[in-house]
Amino acid sequence: GYGHAAPSTDGGKVFCMVYALLGIPLTLVMFQSLGERINTFVKYLLHRIKKCLGMRRVEVSMANMVTIGFFSCISTLCIGAAAFSYYEHWSFFHAYYYCFITLTTIGFGDYVALQKDEALQNKPQYVAFSFVYILTGLTVIGAFLNLVVLRFMTMNAEDEKRDAEHRALLTR
Repeated sequence: GYGHAAPSTDGGKVFCMVYALLGIPLTLVMFQSLGERINTFVKYLLHRIKKCLGMRRVEVSMANMVTIGFFSCISTLCIGAAAFSYYEHWSFFHAYYYCFITLTTIGFGDYVALQKDEALQNKPQYVAFSFVYILTGLTVIGAFLNLVVLRFMTMNAEDEKRDAEHRALLTR
């Protein structure tokens, strides 16, 4: 986490550990599921766009999906960086770094939003934006990571199939 809030009592620490044991896997499953749904929708949308443009090959390849996912991640990070740069008075680079560290769930705590000028009490629109941005960003990053994992799995399966075919040819 970001290090500015931690349980101080033994009971609080036990509760935190139990909550994390249940909450972290459920959260991962939720973002995985949302990511899969987003990828399914994007694939459908891209198929329709290709069809409307009259393209001969309307099937959506894994490369198409990974490319769209990559640019979606970059766009999400840039939008967040622009907003946090403005609200927190950070450089764009430092705001981008904050977004990356936050959305990849690293959370070092060297940059923490909503800590200046009593932002939690005085800037409800900024608090709402931060909340929505982080949830949306986690979903977008999760969708992209889902695609990358699927790509590696299919590459591994293709390699194994090719190796098996090669071994079969050698044993003839």
